[in-house]
Amino acid sequence: MSFEQCIKERRARKVMPNKARAASLMESSNQAIATAKTIKLQQSSLKSIFRELYEGLREYCEAIGYLQGYKFMDHESYTHFLRDELREDSIAKKFDRYRKLRNGINYYGDDVDVETVKEALINIPKMINDLKKPKNI
Repeated sequence: MSFEQCIKERRARKVMPNKARAASLMESSNQAIATAKTIKLQQSSLKSIFRELYEGLREYCEAIGYLQGYKFMDHESYTHFLRDELREDSIAKKFDRYRKLRNGINYYGDDVDVETVKEALINIPKMINDLKKPKNI
């Protein structure tokens, strides 16, 4: 699927760019990442850490969407936006992997292993930093 198809299917839509909403989402993203980093890494906290990391990444992507005049109606549309609009193929693939892991946790009770969480603790802040390119924000 393409981001253009997401627009046609109303899974994402054009909106007026909204810098105030984007700034608020970026702050919320920073808070989610900071919170995830403060939670002690142990078996009972892995899902919570991963959810916070994913939420921080998703909020940052949503912020970029508002800066560029898009609103997303589902999480899968973020992947297509990252790939097609921002030309960030590598980030899009990682986002989609994390999206699927998060869905497994939230909707199917799946577990996440400690190595995946450790990887996400490194990769997600890096992905957000990479998205801070002037062309994106």
